[in-house]
Amino acid sequence: MSTNVPPMSEPTEPNSGWAPPPPPAGGQIPTLPPASPSPSAPASPSPWQQQPTSPWQQQPPTGWSGVDNTEPMVPLGGAPTESGAPKRSRGKTIGALVGVGALIAAGGFAVVTITGNDSAGGAASPSEVGTALTTALDNEDMLGVIDLLLPGEREAFREPLIQSLDNLRRLEVVSEDASLSKIGGIDIQLTDVTVDEQPTNVSDIVNLEISGSTTVSVNGDEVPLGGLLIDEAFDGERPDLDAEPESEEFDDVPLTVVEREGRWYLSAFYTAAEASRRDLDEEVDIPEVGVVAEGSASPEGAVDDMLEAISDQNLERMIALLDPNEAEALQRYAPLFLEDAQDEFDAAGINWSISDTTFAVEGSGSRRFVSVETFSFSGTDGSSDISADFADGCLTVDIDGDGDETEVCTADYGSIDEVFGASIGEVTPAVTDLITTIQEAFEDFDASGIAVHEVGGSWYVSPLRSYTTLMNDILDALDSGEVRDIAAGVRAVTEEIFGGFEDDFSDDEVVVEDFPADTVPMDDPTFDTVPDDTAVDEFAVLNECYSEFEAAAALTCMRDGIAAGTIDPTFVPATFRFPECGVSEAYWNGMYEMADAEFVALIEAAAPCFRALVDAGTIESWDVPDELFAPGCLEGRNWYSTDDEAYTERFFECAAKRREETIGV
Repeated sequence: MSTNVPPMSEPTEPNSGWAPPPPPAGGQIPTLPPASPSPSAPASPSPWQQQPTSPWQQQPPTGWSGVDNTEPMVPLGGAPTESGAPKRSRGKTIGALVGVGALIAAGGFAVVTITGNDSAGGAASPSEVGTALTTALDNEDMLGVIDLLLPGEREAFREPLIQSLDNLRRLEVVSEDASLSKIGGIDIQLTDVTVDEQPTNVSDIVNLEISGSTTVSVNGDEVPLGGLLIDEAFDGERPDLDAEPESEEFDDVPLTVVEREGRWYLSAFYTAAEASRRDLDEEVDIPEVGVVAEGSASPEGAVDDMLEAISDQNLERMIALLDPNEAEALQRYAPLFLEDAQDEFDAAGINWSISDTTFAVEGSGSRRFVSVETFSFSGTDGSSDISADFADGCLTVDIDGDGDETEVCTADYGSIDEVFGASIGEVTPAVTDLITTIQEAFEDFDASGIAVHEVGGSWYVSPLRSYTTLMNDILDALDSGEVRDIAAGVRAVTEEIFGGFEDDFSDDEVVVEDFPADTVPMDDPTFDTVPDDTAVDEFAVLNECYSEFEAAAALTCMRDGIAAGTIDPTFVPATFRFPECGVSEAYWNGMYEMADAEFVALIEAAAPCFRALVDAGTIESWDVPDELFAPGCLEGRNWYSTDDEAYTERFFECAAKRREETIGV
């Protein structure tokens, strides 16, 4: 690969802050399912049944930050259980604590007054980390939480949070007195806290399980909302955020601590890695040694080497080139998945190469930003070839070498017509005004580029810093007046597009006379005309059931609602409606982590019960999940937990054929 580095511009230090999105408040709440499917259509997985993913794609515990979320708060909320749904009665505690994190993130209350904190941080033992964490949370001291983080993570999080302070204050999202050292208006009290150490197979990583009770209250008058947030989100009136003290117990909240030079530190990334390791089908040990970080000699060299590793599809080299401050946990645990992942790369049959690269470098010190100014790309998947060249802000693409090249240049998209004219035709006045407002607001937007970091004399690519910097670049291009103008434009578009819809419907009923007759359960009178207030009440009650954390409470809520007539039974899956078949709790908790033998045994035991319900006319065949209607199609496997596309296709085709054979039963 050739590299030509133009002269560096005057060193600058671009802003790199970011206000992360809020974590979910409470547990994993399934979404409201749609109406029942057509009898003639093969049943598909219910929307509340979790889809299979590989163990290394599992989500980290609730409230924790990973590579896509730099929020450093460590709420004592519950991680999902191995079945994917919380089971303990600590829902309100989790919701309250995670809610604090949501306030910090969404409202901008996580405004940092961090200065040069270069102290050792951490604690003298694993248990002391847990004790110090609960003390910091008890004092609403997020700076104390940050001080407990592994030094590399602390550095990765600190500067983006510092930069976000300026943006959030400048944009009037938060008030001037907002501070992480004492979060205004939030009072957390933790009592009877116990910290249980769970050793691992390596001496430098220990898992903690923290239990206790918490009381959370909110004094809304002291929550540091900014003027823009009040005006645009709350119609100019400060909302009532008061919350009376509410207490709840929490049990065995998992966290991971890591030892460095005799000190123990909390780690967000190791906690996520340990959650993934526990989700593997078989218990595996933490590697003693992971992928060794191996950087490059220069900032542009780090990006050039990364592009070369991508061209070679060399996953181990890609991981070795990542900033060890951000990717230490990934590098340590990589041997657990590296071989299988590389095999998947190799088996994909996709080949590409990136060459003729040139770069520009900005910044000073140990952190720089690299922009790719030119490159050539070529690739094939065995059936078609593609080539592309990028230079002077223009990307030229040629497919299969037919000479019919497509050129896209950023400079060509300056007007509304050029952006939208060819694709969506005429644009409404409000949409035109909104697009113009956004374009004008971002006229001074300047992306910093790919972040690189010098660690131990070598340069590494920093994906997390690249992302947080881009977010801050976007915020940095705005001022509060521009945000208000954009918000006004969005309201105008909403009114223009949706303003007349309300008059199209009767105040009393929704008529579904055009609903295809063969897809409507004709014995259900609610499908003739549905009163608005009844429909709203049914959905509200069902949503309350889905908000329960424990399966037993949720299922009882649904059955009680059906009995009382406040829940339409057609909106409740058959697996929940008929507990006598013995699968209700299993489906609530999620099927995607069950071992093949356990899954097949459960399904084969329950299938005759559901088949009897179909034969008796109690339910239709399409109301029964495929595996319960046609267990013989499973081939002895849990189809929820596999990524074997050929098997999944065979399973669905087999189940569909079985349904076709029984239409009318």
